[in-house]
Amino acid sequence: MIALGRDFSRVITVKAEKIHLAEIRDFVESIGTELGLGLERIFDLKVAVSEACANVVEHAGCGTTPLEVCADLQSGRLTFTVRDSGSFHPPSPWRDTFNNRGLGLPLMVALMDEVRFMRLPDGGTCVSLSVLLPA
Repeated sequence: MIALGRDFSRVITVKAEKIHLAEIRDFVESIGTELGLGLERIFDLKVAVSEACANVVEHAGCGTTPLEVCADLQSGRLTFTVRDSGSFHPPSPWRDTFNNRGLGLPLMVALMDEVRFMRLPDGGTCVSLSVLLPA
């Protein structure tokens, strides 16, 4: 188990394809387990990161762009950063309730302590999902 006082960084890079979403969820679960997080917190992290990655698969060009997920622990804050090199799509407050679409962003915001979206210099997108860990 990783001591919470010790910072670390881990990265996984896959093709932006649905088939790799389970691999990313396993990566997130392994980080949460290493940190000794509870099952509920690990589940929340898996859902939020998986939603961000599903957006990459859908909007950044399925299979045509790499999808990178980085886990960083610094000063008691665990941050998962999801990056792609596809085209930037700013978050939209609009959601299609008729088709149950557009629920990912509100879900990420509800589950995480902080969610940030950034446009990358290459035109891609970076989504940062952070939680504060107990001391």
